[in-house]
Amino acid sequence: MSPALSRIDGVGRPTGFWGERIVKIRGALGACIVGTALVLSGCSGGGEDPAGSTSASPAAIEVEEQLVTVDVRIARSLLDQSGALTDEQIVAGASENGLAAVVDGDSVVYTMTKQQRDDMLASMRSSAQDAADEVIADESNSVTGVEFNDSMTSFRVSVDAARYGALESLLALGFYIQGALYQQFSSVAPDDIDVIVEFVDNVSGEVLDTGSYQDMRDNLSQ
Repeated sequence: MSPALSRIDGVGRPTGFWGERIVKIRGALGACIVGTALVLSGCSGGGEDPAGSTSASPAAIEVEEQLVTVDVRIARSLLDQSGALTDEQIVAGASENGLAAVVDGDSVVYTMTKQQRDDMLASMRSSAQDAADEVIADESNSVTGVEFNDSMTSFRVSVDAARYGALESLLALGFYIQGALYQQFSSVAPDDIDVIVEFVDNVSGEVLDTGSYQDMRDNLSQ
């Protein structure tokens, strides 16, 4: 395994009915996305539905480097997918985290020091790690391990191929959003952002499914 990869191992267990599996997948996906939203807003805004998560604008975040601070512009639909937060709650949530926020139409502009931005990136990596832990520990899916690189451009999901079902590929949506957020906070230009997610046989290493954030964007625009 490359030293740049973070690895989490787990043990797959017998699966339940497909309906139960779908619910579990939705919950795990929500954890991936909501964990990041909480870092930004500082308050619980709901919106754990994975279908809503795919509506985020591809160019949701713009990063402008300044001498002392960094301004981060975030599409409101990405921060508050359910529309549950008021302007005042968004600003107050930022203040609770030591950040300044201004609601600008359909966007929220956060101002933070570069150290705060670095700390936020670390929190995003930790959130992705925690979400992967939950997916692996879930007894209803076939996931046995998750690896992702430091720049969060690549996720490798190991599965028990005998138990793997196509619906489990929906988990990729959560990794797409977290990876895209992380890259944009890292000053990657919106058009250059991509996240590759592979589902592989945990024994043979064979790739069973693969997809990318860019492909998801293209499909949504059609």
